[in-house]
Amino acid sequence: MRKRNYTVIPIKLNVIGHLEVEVTIDDIKACFLVDTGASNTVIDIGFAKDNLLEFASIEELGGGVGTSQMQIFHKQVDIFKINDFKISSFDLYATDFQHINESLAKKGITEPCNGVIGADILIKYKAKINYKKKRLYLKK
Repeated sequence: MRKRNYTVIPIKLNVIGHLEVEVTIDDIKACFLVDTGASNTVIDIGFAKDNLLEFASIEELGGGVGTSQMQIFHKQVDIFKINDFKISSFDLYATDFQHINESLAKKGITEPCNGVIGADILIKYKAKINYKKKRLYLKK
């Protein structure tokens, strides 16, 4: 994949089989799930506030499976990195992940989910996932 100009990003499988990657948002480290069903990359608004990332509320409501009535926030971040893969001037969205983290806790995940990598990144950067080698590949 390196010969085809892809960046290799290590991923971890958590105890329930979700893919996890390390991200950095304007120098703040976080753990995100790779969510092929999410349309956008989204951070937990509580985690964002705890780390002094300021988001603006937007008019639209959003959500995932089971809800579409959640308040959504937006911020353009200077640098969004997935391991060593750097995206400049990235539009990041935020919402409350309390229900997600409660659901994960019931399944044995003790560390909260800080966010999800969605299709906005996966499609644009031609994502490939190698489950056997536990690698995500992205291409500029």
